[in-house]
Amino acid sequence: MKSPTLLKAVQLGVLAMLLLFSKTIFSQDFNPEADRYQKLADSLGEAKQYKAAARSYHAEGEARKMLAYKRQPAVNATYFYSMAQMPDSALASLQKAVKQYGFTNRKWMDSEIGLAPIRKNKAYSDLIRYMTDKQNAQLDPDRAAVITSDITLFWKAYDQYKKDPSNAQKLFLTEYFEKGTLNLQEYYRIKTPNIGGIQGFIHNLEIMPEYYASIRAKTEQVSTLEDSIRVIFRNLKDWYKPATFPNVTFVIGGWSSGGTVTNYGSIMGVDMQAAGAETPTHELNLWQKKNMLPFKELKNVVAHELVHVQQNNMAGDTTLLCHAIKEGMADFIGELISGRTANARLHVWAVGNEKKVWEEFKKEMYLDRYSNWIANSSQETADRPSDLGYWVGYQICKAYFDQATDKKKAVSDMLNIKDYRAFLTHSKIDEKLTEGRK
Repeated sequence: MKSPTLLKAVQLGVLAMLLLFSKTIFSQDFNPEADRYQKLADSLGEAKQYKAAARSYHAEGEARKMLAYKRQPAVNATYFYSMAQMPDSALASLQKAVKQYGFTNRKWMDSEIGLAPIRKNKAYSDLIRYMTDKQNAQLDPDRAAVITSDITLFWKAYDQYKKDPSNAQKLFLTEYFEKGTLNLQEYYRIKTPNIGGIQGFIHNLEIMPEYYASIRAKTEQVSTLEDSIRVIFRNLKDWYKPATFPNVTFVIGGWSSGGTVTNYGSIMGVDMQAAGAETPTHELNLWQKKNMLPFKELKNVVAHELVHVQQNNMAGDTTLLCHAIKEGMADFIGELISGRTANARLHVWAVGNEKKVWEEFKKEMYLDRYSNWIANSSQETADRPSDLGYWVGYQICKAYFDQATDKKKAVSDMLNIKDYRAFLTHSKIDEKLTEGRK
């Protein structure tokens, strides 16, 4: 039996997780009924009324419309059903979380003390085997799916929106996000808050009509890139044998994010990377103009995100150095496997500014200051680009790679960094940039 202290610690941890997730749901899901169930379940869980809490989380999940929002209620219900000594219900919830909603946290499943009653069950072993088989399938670069159906769905909704924009928010929620893939829904959940949620998504469509009209044809050609993407996947496998290859999904994100990695794989915001010579830019702000990529470079961003998929074995901390190396590594290895870095503009600007940028970076690299160097679009000016942390991280990784006699080992070393200061020292980047060494 759990000690009261341990039970309280576990309970507080679960509640903290719920509160963190609740913040996103309330701003994004627009589902008052589900929100009420969630609030009730939170309070019941805190009161240790496990059975009632589990049933309320189950009801919340049933009320949620998007699959990406059903995952957490199913996980929460699993925990509280297990705590209520209801293993069959707990396993049913966990199976839904894994098989239908994409839950992949094996570490939590195998270590959470509250799930001890269900880990003895054969159905739990079968579920673990299912997850293992699915994970093993991702070792083959030719088995990853390239998913473009959400692009077709977007333009269908967009055509309706152009005919009648009066209820745009409801239209895109019901006809695009709710009908889209689980990957699109996860992108909506975690990335559209960057631009103000569904309101910001609609706003960008409203103020960029000519831009979206100009990129439509290119976005509808994404499926033609599959062969190029497959070659990139195979190239990474040649460089790094443990590489895994989850699905890559292309969506229209309203300039929420150019790309991200989730438990569902890589998700690409193709509307940021579908420009052509004819694309008008007068509707875009300065950062958007600088970060708009031509369609032919979309594959380089896919390569960048694919490298992020491989970074699970790296140590993590809050320092600028850690974040810069992870992002710069994605650019550097991405260039190795695709032929071009995803952030070429930074390298063009940096010519002649190398030493200055490095000296500025050194002052903050051991601090929690990545917001001055990465995802800092508000600091973009006509004279200095944002995201220079990517360039610095690239230079560190390139310096390490260039010195290595075994290049494949160098790639493996990068993807398994445990000590960022030691990696920095071994790269000798300070000597290179300070003294101008080749």
